[in-house]
Amino acid sequence: MIKYLNNWWREIDQINFLIIIFLIAIGIILSFSINKSLLFTNRHLAYALIAIFIIVFLSFLDVKILRRIALVGILISIIVLMIILFLDYEVNGSKRWLRLFGISFQPSEFVKPFFLLLSGWFLSKGIQGQKISMYIVFVTFFLLSGLIILQPDFGMTMLFSISFFCQLFIAGLSLMLVSVAIVCLLLLSIFSYFIFDHVKKRFDIFFEPSTGTDQIDKSLKAFKSGGLLGKKPGQGILKEEIPDAHTDFIFAVAGEELGFIMCCFIVVLILILVIRSLLNLLKIEEPDIIIAIVGLASCFGLQALINIFSSLALIPTKGMTLPLISYGGSSMVSSAILFGFLLSLTRKRKK
Repeated sequence: MIKYLNNWWREIDQINFLIIIFLIAIGIILSFSINKSLLFTNRHLAYALIAIFIIVFLSFLDVKILRRIALVGILISIIVLMIILFLDYEVNGSKRWLRLFGISFQPSEFVKPFFLLLSGWFLSKGIQGQKISMYIVFVTFFLLSGLIILQPDFGMTMLFSISFFCQLFIAGLSLMLVSVAIVCLLLLSIFSYFIFDHVKKRFDIFFEPSTGTDQIDKSLKAFKSGGLLGKKPGQGILKEEIPDAHTDFIFAVAGEELGFIMCCFIVVLILILVIRSLLNLLKIEEPDIIIAIVGLASCFGLQALINIFSSLALIPTKGMTLPLISYGGSSMVSSAILFGFLLSLTRKRKK
């Protein structure tokens, strides 16, 4: 067992792994600070330990086994996404959650790592001339996008779509098709604005900040209150006034309690994770692995960017968690699957 662990440690991207653990630790500290109930803090700690186990376990596995896991995962996700549309369980007007045995989870969170890993393989086969592979990946993409937007979850649909378009671009998609994809995203945004009330409300608040910006105002006050060094963990007061402080606005809590310098450090760590994952592409020859890594790294980087920018009022709020740091079992486990895949794909393998 020790021999396998030693080999694993030598083969994986050690710096990325340590950064992942550090970000999880920051999330645990903030969770203990925010939640007065031991139930929530114990849950977050349990999710964190499960996430670390998943990351290590998946990073041990071969790429072929990961694809089989992703295939089973995506099939189950499609079935569950269809089922929840017919259920009565709603949270804030959206049918994004499935409740089983007293535990709620968000199936669309798991779509991202499973699909982006599989799409790398299908796109690489399409490049080699197997057109059926291209048909399969595009049909699956539109099916999943449709199911997610019907929940409705505009933010997740945008994140999922942009990550897939990054894969298409690296796979050799023409600039004309890239332009068409961008136009489709703009049309989707316009469609969502006029169809979904919560999307319209968020855009209206962003472009007309005179009304309905209480949540954003308190988030910005939290950053100002923290200053350079912060008030220290547990000493912040605005976290009790910010809705969804433990999930969507966890970065604002970090701003008040850990300070500007620590927030900058968190952003730098996230950038290092993305950049190092992409730099590993220089050592890899297999196109399917290259495309998969681009999709997974883009997905993580974009989600983190969306959460941080929302907290800073630079973009409309999206209701999206900060990977590895925000509270939530679905977010933590899906992020663990994503990083388990990334660490496995970027391992130093013997030829």
